[in-house]
Amino acid sequence: MRFERLDWALFTGVFVGIVILIMESLIKNPPFPITIFVTGGAAFIGGLLGNKLFPQK
Repeated sequence: MRFERLDWALFTGVFVGIVILIMESLIKNPPFPITIFVTGGAAFIGGLLGNKLFPQK
């Protein structure tokens, strides 16, 4: 098993976790579709940022 992109995946996971934590603290008990939309958007943006911060060697 190769761990070339482990830093990128960890960054994306932490980014999504932080966004969900902020959203849950701002909106108490948000509707499920909004949670799915925000999580997907955060994963997409986190992936783009992680790709820029940790480029392929």
